[in-house]
Amino acid sequence: MLIGGLIVAVISMVVTMIGIPRFIMFFHKKKLGGQPTLEEVKQHASKAGTPTMGGLVFVVVTLFVSLVAAIVLDILSPLFIIAWWVLAMYAVIGFFDDFLKIFKKVNQGLTAVQKLLAQILIGVVSYVIYTAAPHFKGLPPARGMSPDQGMNPNHIQMFNWDFNLGIFFLIFIIIWLVGWSNAVNLTDGIDGLASITVAISLIAYAIIAVAQHHYDVLVIIMAMVGGLLGFFVFNHKPAKIFMGDVGSLALGGFLAIISILLHAEWTLVFIGAIYIIETLSVMIQVTYFKKTGGKRIFRMTPIHHHFELGGFSGHSAGWSEWKIDLVFWTVTAVLSALALGIYFLV
Repeated sequence: MLIGGLIVAVISMVVTMIGIPRFIMFFHKKKLGGQPTLEEVKQHASKAGTPTMGGLVFVVVTLFVSLVAAIVLDILSPLFIIAWWVLAMYAVIGFFDDFLKIFKKVNQGLTAVQKLLAQILIGVVSYVIYTAAPHFKGLPPARGMSPDQGMNPNHIQMFNWDFNLGIFFLIFIIIWLVGWSNAVNLTDGIDGLASITVAISLIAYAIIAVAQHHYDVLVIIMAMVGGLLGFFVFNHKPAKIFMGDVGSLALGGFLAIISILLHAEWTLVFIGAIYIIETLSVMIQVTYFKKTGGKRIFRMTPIHHHFELGGFSGHSAGWSEWKIDLVFWTVTAVLSALALGIYFLV
């Protein structure tokens, strides 16, 4: 099954690499323009007109390749369906958001209320499938849990502690999905950053899925890893295409639901630390700005832009996008390794 997962990743990567150039050509042919650039970051001026919505390609490829693989390998299950559903529906939200911005010239895209209502619906449907699934009988329980606990989707496990949230698990799912989808969305601000950061995060969950024998979850994780690697070929500095909200929102929701399906929610605090830092930087900046009448702690948020503009050094010359990428990827890899070490040893 490990070889099967690697094959799925390679297929997904190759298909994405074939699809992205055609998608770029479509954008240029239709003269659709691209994702708006940040005037505050002069280095971004060259990005004007770069096609966006590239996430549509790797999401569709992931959905198709993983579904075919799950059917062929006879591992189609409610857990797979939930992960597939969340990925697809968050991509739909992002697609309409991008569509309104690019095609209809609606600057804000979907309103915050529209996005929230859609995400609540996704959370409710996911919860219904999760709790009603007859699949829980006979599946390996999460590490450290008894078979009965492993079958109960209302449980959250942290180390050797087990918490039964009951109906409040529904609220947890909604908050978890909304929070992480928006956190990854904030991280997608410079070339290559989100694609590889999320790929590293997903590789950590692939290891957990293998340890739990959750090959149904593994197959869709590996399909996405392959898709992201294929996308990165065209998204690294200087990017030929951006993923757009259709990609970043889908990736955040996908990471969140994968952590839930593997009963490893707490690990996302480590594995997804970069997304938390990016989000906190925005929250701190906004709060401080309001409290002080216009003063700022960071040069610009999310925090990757702060480093682009010189960070705390006082110099106008900041880090290059490649340096920011490498630092953020390294932090994610190290903290993912730490999370795995704690998961398997504690």
